[in-house]
Amino acid sequence: MSPPLPTMVPRDQVIGPAPRGLAIPPSTRLFLLKISTAILFGILAFVGISYAVSLLGTSSPADTAPPAIQSISVSYITESSAIVTWETNEPATSQVMLCDPNEVCTWTEPQETLVTSHSVTLSGLEPDMTYHLTLISEDADGNENTSERDLTTSAQADVTPPVISGVVASSITDLTATITWKTNERATTQVEYGTTDAYGSTTPLDEELTRSHSARLTALEPSKTYHFKVTSKDAGGNEAASETDRTFATLPPIPIGPEVGNRAPDFTLETVDDEELTLSDFRGKIVMVNFWFAACVPCEGEMPHIQAVSDSWPDEDLAILSINRIDDAEEIQSFTESHQLTFPALIDAAGAVHADYSVDEWPVTFFIDTEGIIQEIQVGAFQSQEEIEGTLESL
Repeated sequence: MSPPLPTMVPRDQVIGPAPRGLAIPPSTRLFLLKISTAILFGILAFVGISYAVSLLGTSSPADTAPPAIQSISVSYITESSAIVTWETNEPATSQVMLCDPNEVCTWTEPQETLVTSHSVTLSGLEPDMTYHLTLISEDADGNENTSERDLTTSAQADVTPPVISGVVASSITDLTATITWKTNERATTQVEYGTTDAYGSTTPLDEELTRSHSARLTALEPSKTYHFKVTSKDAGGNEAASETDRTFATLPPIPIGPEVGNRAPDFTLETVDDEELTLSDFRGKIVMVNFWFAACVPCEGEMPHIQAVSDSWPDEDLAILSINRIDDAEEIQSFTESHQLTFPALIDAAGAVHADYSVDEWPVTFFIDTEGIIQEIQVGAFQSQEEIEGTLESL
């Protein structure tokens, strides 16, 4: 018997190669194709998910660090505005919060453009006021940082001159007078004066700003009427002058002589260092004129007390002049160095000053006030520093 023939299938119905010696029905082939396709898509999906997971596992962590604020500067400060600048280490926004002394706070419009160099203009500020500033920057990931500074605006420009009041002429002598006045704000001090209302003379400008003013007029003539006006200029350069012409009269001449109440005879002598000193140049200070010589034991005994006074009193308040007509320059120099005397030692070689002061015994000391008037004469040595200072403080 012959073997059976295999079943024949049209070519277009063949799905794939059949196992050798086996014929697969079309429906079975279609089912197998669907299964294989599903398996292929599953594999591909698994591979895709694995790749995505691997990518997520290797990505950078989220940015949580705020931008660093540095190089802060507040410049172009006026009475109503200023410019604040700063740097950040990464691009960020720009904004400033301002709080006044009453803790009322405002914010500038936020600048959303991300930059590393920031500049914010502040406007509408009050003059001469201190504001507390908070600088604010936020990066692209929403991380914000702040930094704080203070800002004081400029004072408002002053265009008003000072107001002058209380103008008085006092301490009038035959040769001097003192003019005083007040201003409602701190200002300079100067006086114009003369024997007519054209004035012609001025005191040196005192540039110290003060509300209480005093200027001393010197080298006046006795028994004369003087005209004067005062001027003051404030810190803003605004000047004011007293509106009415004012006058005062100097006293009759005070006698010159070596007695209390008289004007001390003027003199010019050289020191052992060849420096010329003139008594009248010390007007405005108290002056002690001490007559002595080296061999005078009482003179030597009081010198430490006089030196102690010289050390303790300011130079602008007191001048001490010692005068010697008996010893030569070398002997005077040796004496002052050995006793460590620092006040001037004058040489009256001709004895003219001794004669003018009627000095015929030693030591003798004349106390002369700031106007050049003899107020006290001490004949004999001082016994202590306190004794000398008691007289000085009474002048």
